[in-house]
Amino acid sequence: MTNRLIQAALGRTTEDDRDYYGKKRLDLAGALLAMIFRMQFRQVIKDMQKYLEKDINNQRFDSQRLQLEKYIKSDTITKGLRTALATGNWGKDKDNNVLKTGVSQVLSRLTFASFLSHLRRVTTPLDKKGK
Repeated sequence: MTNRLIQAALGRTTEDDRDYYGKKRLDLAGALLAMIFRMQFRQVIKDMQKYLEKDINNQRFDSQRLQLEKYIKSDTITKGLRTALATGNWGKDKDNNVLKTGVSQVLSRLTFASFLSHLRRVTTPLDKKGK
């Protein structure tokens, strides 16, 4: 970074504009939803594994008639997607900390100008420690 600053001061390179839209990294909706789906699907598999192991250990498992509906929670993925879209908190790590905040927001439709402004908004994610 210091090298880039000196190069720009000496006129060897051009100054860099950090607010330029071409330099922003955007997480698109498909990738974000895929991330949430993947996390929730892993949770479904973990829960299914836990319930199967529990039934096998308690000898309540019938290998002739395996009923997967009994072991799969069908609403885990739906609840995860709804929670992420409603709160804007996107994903959690192993320590249950939120990975991204403010990803989704309710679209403001008070006036046409506020509607357009809200659609064109790009937020720059900054760390809590950053200035």
